[in-house]
Amino acid sequence: MLKRRLLNKPVLAIALFVLTASSAMAMKTLPAGETVWQGEVTVDELVRVPRGSRLVISAGTIIQVKIPAAQIDVSGIIQIKGTVAKPVRFKSPQGWQGISFIEAEKGSEFSAVYFTAAETAISSIATDFKVVNSVFSDCGSAIKLLRESSPLIENNRFENNDLAIDNEMRSAPTIQNNIFIGHRKTAILASHNSRGRIANNRFEKNEQGVGLLQTYPDRIENNIFIDNKLALYCNQTKSTPLIKGNRFERNEMALVNYSFAYPAIEDNIFIDNKMAIRNDQYGSPLVKHNLFRGNGTAIYNYRKSNPVVESNLIEKNDLALFCDYSSYPKVKNNNFADNKMAVELGIYQSADWEKRSGSKRLMQKEALARKSKNQMLSQAPTKFIDRVDVTGNWWGNSTKIMAKAGADANMPFFYDRIDKEWVTYEGFGPDSYRIDQIVYKPWLEKPVQLVGPRKAQ
Repeated sequence: MLKRRLLNKPVLAIALFVLTASSAMAMKTLPAGETVWQGEVTVDELVRVPRGSRLVISAGTIIQVKIPAAQIDVSGIIQIKGTVAKPVRFKSPQGWQGISFIEAEKGSEFSAVYFTAAETAISSIATDFKVVNSVFSDCGSAIKLLRESSPLIENNRFENNDLAIDNEMRSAPTIQNNIFIGHRKTAILASHNSRGRIANNRFEKNEQGVGLLQTYPDRIENNIFIDNKLALYCNQTKSTPLIKGNRFERNEMALVNYSFAYPAIEDNIFIDNKMAIRNDQYGSPLVKHNLFRGNGTAIYNYRKSNPVVESNLIEKNDLALFCDYSSYPKVKNNNFADNKMAVELGIYQSADWEKRSGSKRLMQKEALARKSKNQMLSQAPTKFIDRVDVTGNWWGNSTKIMAKAGADANMPFFYDRIDKEWVTYEGFGPDSYRIDQIVYKPWLEKPVQLVGPRKAQ
């Protein structure tokens, strides 16, 4: 039941409805022209805003939603005009179906709106709209972009939802200056050829900050990721996105590049994370002009991950660079300083094993068993050398120790086959396989001048 008060405006050819608590009239489909809700409004059935209709909700209005199915379907325009001092509040039962756009007209906006307990607060198909200065809490999904929707989402607070923004099917939102806290699944999830700039947001204490599935040809820049379990996850994103100017601090894992994800990672700061960057299963990004300081592991490479690591400042980490399972990064012109362990090779880092047994066929067999359709597995390398080349870098105070000991010495900050030469693998018989070697000579005698994040132009 919708409650309203009718005001006549003879100059206009449209009807103006102002809904208040003073009278009652059931309404399912709003008429053409403008309808205004203000005061306290009760919604206990489906409300449709057809094309040619405009629903305006005034500042300070409280909408009492009585049943979860009392959805508001919009093909016309909805404008919610709350203010910071007088926000609009939807008081709804758990599982409310929220507001749904279906190929709606342009011009919808949400300003200073509070949503809580919705299954999906706002969903959209092929509609552009604006959401600013609003709060979404304890929802299943706050904003779900089902297809070809490009809203502006700015200066909002998303807190304790399962998922804040679900970006699907060629949607391209602009997501900037928001706060995402305590999401049980993912703050922003993007898939199916979606894109959209993600900039100047704060992600804090989320299970996952941003999850990208498939290519994401856009920029993730100038965000803060702090105290998340996993801050940013790239899966099969190929050479996308550009990850630039972000700060990753105290995350369990700051950035994961998985299964043929090789984005450009530039001018970021990684501080005090348990693991700063994990590259896994052909995760081979460009890692350039970043700062890594105080992390448990700065750069971890596993299962044929071959990143390009250039012009970074990598200092005071427990472990600067780890390589395992046939990973051969290109590491040049970096400054490594005061790391407890500079480079470590895992027990599966063995070109000898690759030559005699090989892993490409094994991984393709595993993919077939999982019914994986990842066609990029056929591009996997088949030839490997037995050296991890880290020549052409500066090693801080350790440079003098290396110069005195020589290129063949067993340096305590490098762990390779000099420390553990032969290994056997379960399932591959009794044969032993030889671990690779770290090659660090020639090294740079002086620090590289232009390393770490560059100042914004």
